[in-house]
Amino acid sequence: MSELVVYWRDWEERKLAAYQQDQGSSNHCAKFASASAINLLLGSSFDGSSLVSWLDNRLLRGSVRYTILGNHNGSLVFQTANLVKRFGLLNGIDLEVRIKRGKLPDLLDALQDGETVSLISVTYFKGEEPLISRGQNTDGVLAAARWVGGHIMIPSAHDPGHQNLAGVCTPWGFLSSWTSKDQLYWMSDEDFQRTWGRLSIFNMVTVRLV
Repeated sequence: MSELVVYWRDWEERKLAAYQQDQGSSNHCAKFASASAINLLLGSSFDGSSLVSWLDNRLLRGSVRYTILGNHNGSLVFQTANLVKRFGLLNGIDLEVRIKRGKLPDLLDALQDGETVSLISVTYFKGEEPLISRGQNTDGVLAAARWVGGHIMIPSAHDPGHQNLAGVCTPWGFLSSWTSKDQLYWMSDEDFQRTWGRLSIFNMVTVRLV
């Protein structure tokens, strides 16, 4: 594991976490992450719910291009990239959006760059859910998978000195679409590498302003 300590644009955790939106009990993480990615780059306040509403009025609720079998069943990585592109187009924002099969150095490079936002997927089977916790908490925030589950998040920090209250190293900090507005959501390196892009051809989206 890299010993590099880096927070996106050197922002404090609270400033990063302020860009988190709340998907509630829905499967709309990719839509809210798309909005948050653009907001980070622009300092704007677009709401992911507007993208949810737009898809509700599309043929087949965005299936295939944007979502898995309808608007309320989540999105794969390539579909997340399409969502980001569409959100940009709907709001007149020129974006460079790419998908790739990345490795850890790619995430760290994007964090250091400060002009690129990455969106990643974690995928897991029932009973093998990774522990993703708010701040230093030790309780997980992921709901149990029915048989397989996934979540889209924005890598926002890598801090090998970050530990939870049980003393476990949790170096990966993510901006996620849950309730916190002052803390990121953190994972151990083991859990992250075990679930990052599992079952996916692509495992990350990169977004830049043109």
